[in-house]
Amino acid sequence: MPVSLVVGGHGKVASHLTRILTSETQPPHTVHSIIRAAEQAADVEKLGAYPIVQSVEEATVPELLTTLSRIKPDLVVWAAGAPFGSGDRIDKVDREGAIKVMDALAIAAQAGDTGKRFVSISALDLRDRENRPVPDWYDEQDKSRSDRLWAAIGPHLVAKLAADRELRTGNDKRGLDYTIVRPGGLNNDPGQKAVAAGKVHLGRTIAREDVARVVAECLKNDNTIGLAFDAVGGDDPVAEAVKDVGAQKIDTFEGYY
Repeated sequence: MPVSLVVGGHGKVASHLTRILTSETQPPHTVHSIIRAAEQAADVEKLGAYPIVQSVEEATVPELLTTLSRIKPDLVVWAAGAPFGSGDRIDKVDREGAIKVMDALAIAAQAGDTGKRFVSISALDLRDRENRPVPDWYDEQDKSRSDRLWAAIGPHLVAKLAADRELRTGNDKRGLDYTIVRPGGLNNDPGQKAVAAGKVHLGRTIAREDVARVVAECLKNDNTIGLAFDAVGGDDPVAEAVKDVGAQKIDTFEGYY
């Protein structure tokens, strides 16, 4: 039975993912879930996961390493994120926290205590807008939506971009088997089990449940290792969409960070 660790396990995408991994995936996963507050534990337990109260904002790399070495996960999913408009916490969670988890996992994996598989739930349109070109599949509507997105939540995107850049550029030393999933705007609609993945347009949102299904498919599909790709609502069955991304080695981050 695979052992998975979800960081930020009380979030909505993480909650869907936990349910999918524990009750739908074959074989089912044993899921451990890092949460920020003890009062969140009961919700996580109801989903079939084992809660761990630990703040990625405050924890050190050695403290995270202790957690990883105790649990010995085969797979780690980064699903944490600071609340919108939370000031200094944005960088401490979305950049610093993510990098601390990457560093701790790399140490644990190199010691043979854990697996190397790491999936990060990031965000659509993360790119260096000042020094890199506009993605060649963007149309004028995409460019306009990108401008509005960065104006609305720029600090969050800056922090996530820095974390993703470090995951990719620092992986020669870390050696993680990573995938970056970059969903568009999130909604709470019931999942459709269908998405558009790879090079997509920015106009569609995606159900949080469908994001979780994309992540679950990535955990089963080693062809997605080393890739960063976008996902929005669409018509392709999730498994087929992820399979196509992996087979075609579609990467929407390379050349834009």
